[in-house]
Amino acid sequence: MSQNIKCLTPQEEERFLDILKNRKDAERAYMLYHLMLITGLRISEALSLNVGHADKAKLEVKVKGWTKKKKQSSERAKRGEGKNRFKTVYFPKALQKHLKDYIRVKAKKGESLLPEAPLFVSRNSARISPRQVQRDFKMWVRESGIEADLTPHALRHTVGTRLLKKYKNAKLVQKYLGHSDVTTTLRYYVDVFPEDLEEAAEMLAER
Repeated sequence: MSQNIKCLTPQEEERFLDILKNRKDAERAYMLYHLMLITGLRISEALSLNVGHADKAKLEVKVKGWTKKKKQSSERAKRGEGKNRFKTVYFPKALQKHLKDYIRVKAKKGESLLPEAPLFVSRNSARISPRQVQRDFKMWVRESGIEADLTPHALRHTVGTRLLKKYKNAKLVQKYLGHSDVTTTLRYYVDVFPEDLEEAAEMLAER
């Protein structure tokens, strides 16, 4: 993967989630970061989810646009010509169960369960902001004993790296993360893993 990419190793991911799972004061954090590590959602996308999304097996999520020609894109936006893009996000059964448990936690706290109410709220019951999550994330990273300087976006990179490692398919990663073009995916995840080179050499030696 690119040297600019920062993500969690499998061991760090397990330790990070285990710390959150066993802390009563981390129920919201555990739900949010677990969701991000499965869906690959950007923090802004995850925070845009509402209570009504929690009982879905899949949903369409609006994603921000991306273009090679930023100037052209900006000019189109000024003219109101930009198009919204959506990607399909899948909630596997384990995540669906966690979401149901989290809704029960919200109910006990007296948080709104109306379908259009925010899924993740702050102490004043407003939709939590990315800035708040960034501070929260750094705290839990330290609690987990992870020394790397990470932001919540590292969770998205963890998903992209894991998928590419497993399936060796940049188009799959593109679709899963919601990149508008596979060149974006390749720009971040084009580099091969050292162990893949060793595996390739062993394969060629077997001929």
